[in-house]
Amino acid sequence: MNARALSWLLLAAIFLAPGAALAQLTKVKLTLDWKFGGETAPFMMAKAKGYYEQEGLDVQVDAGSGSSASVGRVASGAYDFGLGDITTLIEFFSNNPGPTRLQAVYQLYQRAPFTIFTLKKTGITSAEQLNGKKVAAGPMESTRRVWPIAAPKMKLENPGIQWVSMDFALKDTALIRGDVDAMTAFEGSISNIYPLGVKPEDLVIFRFADYGVKLYGNAILANAKLINENPKAVAAFLRASNRAIKEAMLNPVEAVKYVKQREPLVHEAIEIDRFKITMRYLRPETQQDGLGSVNMQDLRAQVDDVTATLGLKNKVGAEVIFNPAFLPAKAERAVQ
Repeated sequence: MNARALSWLLLAAIFLAPGAALAQLTKVKLTLDWKFGGETAPFMMAKAKGYYEQEGLDVQVDAGSGSSASVGRVASGAYDFGLGDITTLIEFFSNNPGPTRLQAVYQLYQRAPFTIFTLKKTGITSAEQLNGKKVAAGPMESTRRVWPIAAPKMKLENPGIQWVSMDFALKDTALIRGDVDAMTAFEGSISNIYPLGVKPEDLVIFRFADYGVKLYGNAILANAKLINENPKAVAAFLRASNRAIKEAMLNPVEAVKYVKQREPLVHEAIEIDRFKITMRYLRPETQQDGLGSVNMQDLRAQVDDVTATLGLKNKVGAEVIFNPAFLPAKAERAVQ
């Protein structure tokens, strides 16, 4: 065999070797809004079942430290994608005028799953009774940040809540001990308290949405550099994620198994319950809307509310916040 033929054989061996296809994948990083759990099961499913790879992506999925913190991670370029809160994104744009650093590209929560909950033994049975009470919240927690919007609707402006800032991991214990009267949480996260001996029937839950608080919650955020330089990667990420979200909604038990693979210490039954609660917030208001979409009129109203309530100096356009250009086709985003 001559040298030229041998060279061709060596090249063929390289390209056909295991892992060669993987080398061609586009590497991107996703930060979740919190730890690995039922709320984010679809992203574990998409990675484990190879949906991202089928779209040409090698996705690194990392735990987060709060939906508000995700905005900063994506804006800085440390992550290509993140799960972050729309209200926090509005505030970020107002405080950082200039070139757009990131945008929401897929609306996960059609309504923000913000709640305050307490134990029945406190005797608190209505939101108004939270006036003057101690409520635990994380310092960067989006539920607390939007509180000024919810307060008048829940009749809690005077004297108002006494906020007690503490780490997320300490809130449940503080509530059980009686150090605080109530605590904030995404509704899907309420089940964190169950392993501490609290049962669902022991709780009183005040959902912001039940009081007419109409806010979009977490969305998939994309870094502007990736949007501009590799828009195909953004569209590919959304196709794979949307596929997994639909599949997970049809089979929450299977979806949570992939969370268990990533984080062996999670309690499967609790995480299944968590994702079933989350599903209520994922569903669009009408079948015509489809997963991942927003009503721009509603988003503009949210911008107005957030700008006025938080006293923001620079008002941002809804079109800057949410970019629908990369959404999968509407038929692909329909849910049963």
